[in-house]
Amino acid sequence: MSDKLPAKTENINIPSLFDAFAQFGQATVKQTQNLFEQGTQITGQFINGLGDNWLIRKVSGVLNLNWLIGASDNVDIEKVAASVNKLKQQYPQESPSQIAHRIMVDKATKSGGVGFASSILPGVAAALLAVDVAATMKLQTEMLYEIAAVYGMDLKDPARKGELLTIFGLGLGGNNLLKAAGLAFLRNIPFAGAAIAASSNATMCYSLGYAACRFYEAKLDDATEIDSPETLANLKAESEKYMEKAIAQQAIMDQILVHMILASHPEKTWEQILPDLQAANLSPASLEAIKENIKSPQPLDQLLNQLNRDFAIPLLAQCRKIAQLDKQSTPVEQEIISAIAKKFNISQ
Repeated sequence: MSDKLPAKTENINIPSLFDAFAQFGQATVKQTQNLFEQGTQITGQFINGLGDNWLIRKVSGVLNLNWLIGASDNVDIEKVAASVNKLKQQYPQESPSQIAHRIMVDKATKSGGVGFASSILPGVAAALLAVDVAATMKLQTEMLYEIAAVYGMDLKDPARKGELLTIFGLGLGGNNLLKAAGLAFLRNIPFAGAAIAASSNATMCYSLGYAACRFYEAKLDDATEIDSPETLANLKAESEKYMEKAIAQQAIMDQILVHMILASHPEKTWEQILPDLQAANLSPASLEAIKENIKSPQPLDQLLNQLNRDFAIPLLAQCRKIAQLDKQSTPVEQEIISAIAKKFNISQ
């Protein structure tokens, strides 16, 4: 089964993140079905008590996921179903995982640009790099319902809400990874008015999307399952390995975004922009990478050689938004945009 979009990815040094996630041992994935069913097949009258379910508590760890119940209630199920049906008709030869991948890329691109938090965060860099948490979480929740529809799930079944919680817990790893990815805000609800870095948002989107794909592939497998907590632990460990790869990608993405900000504001230096970056909710990994290279930033072509196409697509969208904010594009801005588009064969 091919999990890649039909696009050129030559000369990319890092394997596709989808392929990395796909390395889950199939036997391990198959063993999870019965275990998942225990935590997600819950009738509507008990849905508000999902947070007390042992499976939800096990996989979510430090996450506070009670807010997801309300978020799922606001998903337009008819709109989701229509959108997925349109994709299936448009790409009839593609597998569910391939169509789901299209959805992930689309959501990562859209959510990376929603609600620039300039009214919340100070400084040029903060306004350009940060996005509104509430708006992007709505898109993430919608994405998971779309992926469920891709795999033929009944979107009206209350079990989808339990699955939503389970996927969030599996997809976002433990406490240390949440902090490293700049997603520590998920431990504290409500988060109205909070902001998330665009690159951290991409990490969250892809991590959740790939976890959802593996979840529903396991759910649809008719093979005999081994119902054990050890299986769940193995699956979560593999998910954390994927997230570690994504965190490394978001650090590269942020370094390229800083290049773009400096191109938009040539009067600023790397040193001058660092305080703004610290206010932009960038992940510790991103800030560390920027600090290490602040005196002599890595050339753009070297950064692009380390970047994965999944992250290049939302990165390009973010760069375009930065260039458009002042209603004009400088030659250096256009050079960066063109370099990304050419490297990953993305139409401009």
